[in-house]
Amino acid sequence: RLADITRRFTGDNARTTVEQNILLRWIHEADLPALYQALREINLHAAGAQSIVDVTACPGTDTCKLGIASSRGLAGELRNRLAEKNLQYDEAVRDIRIKASGCFNSCSQHTVAEIGFFGSSRNVKGFRVPHFQLVLGGEWDNNAAHYGQTFGAIPSKRVPEVVDHLLNLYMRDRQNGEKFREYIARRGKKEIKEEIAPFTTVPSYNEDRSYYADWADAREFTIGDIGVGECAGEVVSLTDFGIALAEGLHFDAQVAIEKTTDQASVDTAAGLALDAMVSAAQALIKVQDIDISNDPDVILQEFRTRFYDTELFFDPFAKGKFAHYLFNAYKHRNDPKTLDIALRLIEETGLFIEASHACNDRLQAAQLSEPVNPFKNLVSRKVTAVKA
Repeated sequence: RLADITRRFTGDNARTTVEQNILLRWIHEADLPALYQALREINLHAAGAQSIVDVTACPGTDTCKLGIASSRGLAGELRNRLAEKNLQYDEAVRDIRIKASGCFNSCSQHTVAEIGFFGSSRNVKGFRVPHFQLVLGGEWDNNAAHYGQTFGAIPSKRVPEVVDHLLNLYMRDRQNGEKFREYIARRGKKEIKEEIAPFTTVPSYNEDRSYYADWADAREFTIGDIGVGECAGEVVSLTDFGIALAEGLHFDAQVAIEKTTDQASVDTAAGLALDAMVSAAQALIKVQDIDISNDPDVILQEFRTRFYDTELFFDPFAKGKFAHYLFNAYKHRNDPKTLDIALRLIEETGLFIEASHACNDRLQAAQLSEPVNPFKNLVSRKVTAVKA
């Protein structure tokens, strides 16, 4: 029906936009009322195109094999909630762009949105919970002059709360008409991280099972109870702790160059980013060897042997791409660092940590995380990659 409307009013002339809209050109002013009525009949008349309620999303888990979380379901929920508040008419926030991707690949361009999300997952006491990594501070204008940085993983069902909180903070505290990106930069990562911390918690499965399903999907997003012994449980907790430590180092790397970009700060940021990747790699190795050395050379060699050569770390579709971020960063660890190199390392570190979470999830799901000398079995046995 939209095609018929297009032919009627434009003579077969229409364009698609990068923000998933359809642009009808050369409409005569006298035809606007009739066009509006025709669009209303097919429910395409609502206001808000190219405003905050016009949330962009990739297909996510609906149809894409790479999808981890339901970006399309999240976008629909955000769109409805924002439209209910008529934020498309609020001059303070109407131009803020919100974009959600189902995975790290940025098909929705979440890295250049003021508020962006990309799908991930976390294990909570043996159950898998859909999450979205929060990305703040991107800039769509000026040919995408700035890209956002990650601020941590948010449970999918708490994302609307986070968006509401951030918008309320911005409208309350912005100074001299500053843009959202400028507000985030002024507040800084530490303050913003503290603001969103209350929204990162997940109730237990028995307390509220809605957190264990994704938006617009009634199925439970879970791996079920793992059922491992006490010793294996200890190793899993050490692995989780090590990855959490890596996330902290990654955060510190971003903070290091947030306010100043002199050479000392750049070097510090690059060093912390590498330390974060090494920490995540060491955490995974502890699944097999609880006594793994703290020597980075040993960690790199063991990670290559145990997780890269065996393809245990391989993403189902990206394969060994994320491991190469670690290998390359370590190979060039003594090379001079520029701000651009440090920023790239920080971005790659975030992706490596996400890949480490996914690898740990696969190991737990396959029940290969018992620490009693499993190395011989693991090097001769490849884990079938499961969809995150």
